[in-house]
Amino acid sequence: MKRYLFFFLLPILLTSCAHVLSKEYVQKATTGVSFVQIEENPDAYAGKTFILGGTIAVTTDTKEGSEVEVVENPVDKYGNITDPDISEGRYLIETMKHLDPLIYRKGRHITFAGKLIGSKKKMLDKMEYQYPVFQAEQIYMWRTIRNYPPPYPYYYDPFFAPYPYYFYDPYWYGPYYSWPY
Repeated sequence: MKRYLFFFLLPILLTSCAHVLSKEYVQKATTGVSFVQIEENPDAYAGKTFILGGTIAVTTDTKEGSEVEVVENPVDKYGNITDPDISEGRYLIETMKHLDPLIYRKGRHITFAGKLIGSKKKMLDKMEYQYPVFQAEQIYMWRTIRNYPPPYPYYYDPFFAPYPYYFYDPYWYGPYYSWPY
């Protein structure tokens, strides 16, 4: 019995803890550094590889490729976004590839591995904000989950019968409520 349970649970255990990025970037990534430390002193960590995640704010095309502005969200050791409602700031991802702004649109969640190449000042609404800038090496876009309503009827009724099968009472459906005596 234990053998069968082991073979049943083995595929679940192997796939449930898989990292979303490739193994080489996971091993190269710098750990133990918070996003606040990167944001305060980007020059100290320049050239190091990080794994970060977040929610896309804006994707713009440039001459060299694309630039993605991301609102940082915390990630666990596997690259999964743990809480999309918590953020310590924003950062920019630069890539040589063209990323379609319709696919990489506002509100989508991404996890990426990339090197910190410096910082850039840009306007964020009416204030000047200093963004850490990363050169993307690998990007993983999370799928959007669509919740569809259940089909009609929305609830289970054991006495429900569709149109041709309901009980017909000519007195009830007539213009007057007449009771047969």
